[in-house]
Amino acid sequence: MCRMPVGQDTHVFADLATLMARASPLRSGDLLAGLAAASAAQRVAAQFALADVPLKDSLNRAVVPYEAMKSRG
Repeated sequence: MCRMPVGQDTHVFADLATLMARASPLRSGDLLAGLAAASAAQRVAAQFALADVPLKDSLNRAVVPYEAMKSRG
């Protein structure tokens, strides 16, 4: 879980996948999946929070579980 204060609001991101989806530019797929940032402020907070995630941590955490990718074969 990651928290990022922006102004008077504190934005909370449950996991790396949510953080990455909310930090990225608005995409229709993220909207349909319910992962898009709710506001521009939340998107900026996610971008700042993502910048604070060490590269080593992001490489070691699977955003999509291996089992899910294997079943798509």
